[in-house]
Amino acid sequence: MTAVQAPVSALTDSFKDLSVNAPLAGYSIGVDSQKRAHQKKLLSEAEKKAKIYETSYEPSLDWWTADQKAYVKPENDPLPEGFPEQDHAASDWDGRVLINQPEKFLYKFTPEDIALINKAHDHFISLHLHNNHISRSTFPIPEDSTLYKALRNAEHEINHGLGLRVLRGLPVDEWTREKQLAVFAGVSSYISEKRIKQGLQNVVHLRWVLFLLSSVKGQTSGNQVYHNDGSAGIIGLITLGVAETGGLSQLASVAHTYNELARTRRDIVRELAKDDWVNKQYPDGKPLFFTHNNRVISSYSRRPFFGFYEADADVPPLPTEKHLALDAVHFTAEKFGLDLDLEKGDLEYFNNLTVFHARTSSSDSPTNARHLVRIWLQNPSFYASSIPPQLAALYDRINEGEAHGWPLEAWDSADPYHEFKDAERKGKEGEEEGKEGGVGKPVIAGNAVY
Repeated sequence: MTAVQAPVSALTDSFKDLSVNAPLAGYSIGVDSQKRAHQKKLLSEAEKKAKIYETSYEPSLDWWTADQKAYVKPENDPLPEGFPEQDHAASDWDGRVLINQPEKFLYKFTPEDIALINKAHDHFISLHLHNNHISRSTFPIPEDSTLYKALRNAEHEINHGLGLRVLRGLPVDEWTREKQLAVFAGVSSYISEKRIKQGLQNVVHLRWVLFLLSSVKGQTSGNQVYHNDGSAGIIGLITLGVAETGGLSQLASVAHTYNELARTRRDIVRELAKDDWVNKQYPDGKPLFFTHNNRVISSYSRRPFFGFYEADADVPPLPTEKHLALDAVHFTAEKFGLDLDLEKGDLEYFNNLTVFHARTSSSDSPTNARHLVRIWLQNPSFYASSIPPQLAALYDRINEGEAHGWPLEAWDSADPYHEFKDAERKGKEGEEEGKEGGVGKPVIAGNAVY
């Protein structure tokens, strides 16, 4: 189960069309790019592709365990400049402990809450607006209500606390798909009023699709390893269906993962903090771990380094020390992870910079199939105060612009490089903009493939 993706060739063509390799203004990585380009040419294109594609996407526990056993901590073992000895943020938590404290991250909707949500939805529908206009003002929840206070508490917790929140109990089976998406966007506006586009879509469906290309690594109903998405904000998920077996949502604290590595494997931290992690999206390279205001934040994903964007002269093969660093993050996060068995009607939100996420493998049946919908949000105040300028510049680049698509099903957006129109709505604007199945010109959804 996963978001539907296009063939690798489509990614390559789209990147070329958008000139993704253009240098990022104002961002210097402090490495001689000419020297690096020369080093890339030491391998032929065929050799490079073979090296990248033969590298296992799945982390190797045997390799990491053996390396841990053989590792000898050197006397001179500094942390990268600016990185704290330990990150003592509120987002430092151990999932093995937190799983027994659900009151810290779980809120259950009451019948009164559901009534207010239905009323807010009815108000929005009465305005005859496109879904892009869903906001706190068009999806009103009274400020003196328990629901409003719960949502504002969730916003604070996601940005300044644990970094996650689960809101449980939406009656999604009673609602049409249009209402499910509108309510999801409406409630999410109280977590953050700013949505981040995913290609030309505002939401992405995460589910198993029969015609998905199995040749694209990771695009199966198997497990997804720990990672951060390609956005600098909040990840929101609504559960519309659960798998017959498996499909657990896995979260892990970036701070806790960092603290463990800072105690035991500073060589890994130094590697993650280097600015020479090169892939198709970041041809000039970038770090995977950043520090800002004595906090550690992460922009970590394995996929761009394992052939997902098709290897060429701009993507060097992954060196052994970097491959090991990726595995180290996964297994350290997994050790302290929080496994959540989401229920139908759950809303899950987490801070993409301070929380890693993953999922276990799953199996569907004719009666039970995993189906989540994802939204990306951004809290402007948190973004302004918590993101180092170099990372902000990178995310501003890939998140620029506005999306208009609200696909009702995964198969409505089988190719994320096409524009999808909003579902048909009552009202003049909906009739003009909202016919299903509209397809625009191909575009890249580079930040949606995480």
